[in-house]
Amino acid sequence: MSHPTSFRHALWDGLRTIYRGIRRTVATDKEHSGPAFVVSANLPDVEAALGRQYFAPNWAFSYNKRGEELNLARIVHNRREINQHEYIWWQTHVRGWIQDDGSVRLRSHYELEPTAYDQDHLDGIGLDVDAGTDILAEVLDEEGLSYEYYEDLPAGGLSR
Repeated sequence: MSHPTSFRHALWDGLRTIYRGIRRTVATDKEHSGPAFVVSANLPDVEAALGRQYFAPNWAFSYNKRGEELNLARIVHNRREINQHEYIWWQTHVRGWIQDDGSVRLRSHYELEPTAYDQDHLDGIGLDVDAGTDILAEVLDEEGLSYEYYEDLPAGGLSR
């Protein structure tokens, strides 16, 4: 006889797969150009390094960017007032794409945490690409990862 926990795990795995399929269908957008890091490491090593710095999977709460292989966020409590409204939950959101040479292209931004402020998050209130870029640079440096920084890298990266 199968264990009830196994059934629950299978059910959640199936629901997650369905949800991600729907997300890819209705919430997909193209990668944008702008600041990016190209990290000289493979995807598992980049993901592990970011995980050690408290970044966690963020697939469930974000748009799908075509071809992305990494979607992580680090949540912080940071009390800020914008337009006479106080916000306290923010995230640094990092997306990654594998380049043709195996390196990983990363783009980052700092924004409202979407489960706490769904509509304001979608409206881009407080969105700060420069802050996200600075935070990601600190994390990559702290983890000792080698990278090149590009102030305005086109969508698709260097080798497309």
